[in-house]
Amino acid sequence: MYQYYEITLQGSETVTLTYKLEQHRPAQVWAGLISNTSIENLRPNLNPWQNFDKNILPKRIEQLESLIDKLNEWLPEQNKIKGKWNYNNHQESVNRLHVHFPEQEKNLTDVRKKTQLSLYNDLIHEIEDLTKHPNESRPHLLICPDNGQQVPIDISDYKHFKASHKFGSLCLHYCHVGRHPFELYSAGDINCPIEQIVPQYDIASYHTLRFYDSPYMEHWHKGKFFEFYKVSTLRHVVDYNDPKMAFGYIQLGQLTTDIPQTDLVDKISGCDKINSWVVY
Repeated sequence: MYQYYEITLQGSETVTLTYKLEQHRPAQVWAGLISNTSIENLRPNLNPWQNFDKNILPKRIEQLESLIDKLNEWLPEQNKIKGKWNYNNHQESVNRLHVHFPEQEKNLTDVRKKTQLSLYNDLIHEIEDLTKHPNESRPHLLICPDNGQQVPIDISDYKHFKASHKFGSLCLHYCHVGRHPFELYSAGDINCPIEQIVPQYDIASYHTLRFYDSPYMEHWHKGKFFEFYKVSTLRHVVDYNDPKMAFGYIQLGQLTTDIPQTDLVDKISGCDKINSWVVY
């Protein structure tokens, strides 16, 4: 059984983070996948440092709008992305623009176009993170190695999905093309195209290292989620009581450190490179 996950970051100094792994099946499956995955598999255009610096928001929106122009150069006329970023309603922009990614991704084979579309999706999610809680700091590392290895989630694994987490959580990340129930709920997206709603059904090496506390308890999320579910297109995809709803994320482990939280976040934000990772 795997006991620990260790990841080393590099900046002006080297920072090593050690996580005590959960012993349940999904954590152990994930550990096996990440142990066979190299940092060379990291998605090249994805910035792992998410929500560490809110001042980067204007730059990210500018990048996205420039990329939309590039996408529209090759998208068919009926599929062109109309309208850019609505600065008065960030979430409306996220919900409106996101549909183009799964809509186009499924039919693409050209590597250059797929790379552009993947960056488009990554930028939308990064901007969403930066704008959803403007008065809160929610820094996390998003690590997505594209190695193609995925293992189906067992029915008994679904009980481990939780909406809340605490500082230092290591969480399994969503690995499909589409939007999952907790994402839809968090975005208030009641009109997502049905074919783009995909509850998580696989474990991949994708994971997040979270350096903030979820502000609400599980029962609060569930109550609000039921009200959302009743008016959302999600109700046409999965039954509310079906465990395969996969509401939230699976915690894989917990950070072990004596460094005060603020100091640790400062150290991590001073890094810009992932050197290595190992499980043992």
